[in-house]
Amino acid sequence: MKTVRLSDSLRHDIRRNAEKKWTSANPVRQYPQDGMKVFTSLGYQQKIDQTMEHFKSTWGYDCPVYEVNTLVISAEVVEPDEDGEGNDYHYEERFSLTMPDVPVPKILVKYSDEMHVKVDPTDETFVQCMDVKMFNSKRDDKLREYNRNIREVLERFATLNQLMKAAPYIKDCVPQDRLQKMHEKDDRSERVKQQADLAENELSELREVLLEDALLGDDS
Repeated sequence: MKTVRLSDSLRHDIRRNAEKKWTSANPVRQYPQDGMKVFTSLGYQQKIDQTMEHFKSTWGYDCPVYEVNTLVISAEVVEPDEDGEGNDYHYEERFSLTMPDVPVPKILVKYSDEMHVKVDPTDETFVQCMDVKMFNSKRDDKLREYNRNIREVLERFATLNQLMKAAPYIKDCVPQDRLQKMHEKDDRSERVKQQADLAENELSELREVLLEDALLGDDS
């Protein structure tokens, strides 16, 4: 078995493969994409129809519209005081939801394909989005801790052989060519013998000269 150095590039490959396996076992949670549900529940389609009818009856031509396919919902979120000073933290949270193309008057559209609406923080879809955000945030924290632990452990080993002896299961994260290299037969002893034979043949005259020199030195 050959000794394989645990180089920086090999450590990187092991960490990368370990992260892939973790993310595969712990996928991110997807946000709900039922923008049309919120759009309908808030009665926006009816309001838009009324707005477009009123515009045409007033100005005599159709109201300019954008084809909207994204509904951005926002609400004020209040986080309770955690420092004991009685100051709650208020901030606006927003999420983007997809929906089929809907013609919306330009005056109601912030960007060409987005419509921004405020919802109650208890809105069902908004609550679901907040749950997903919190779940993914905690997941990201766990992934960072996981990667940090692996990085620190790998730094303690100088060779892949030592690492595999301590944690054989990590082989699933080691590139196959590195494993094959490690399991190759170490032929150093054979090379040493070949080199000795070469020296014996090519340096035989030098050996005789040195031997003769040593004998002459003894005589003198």
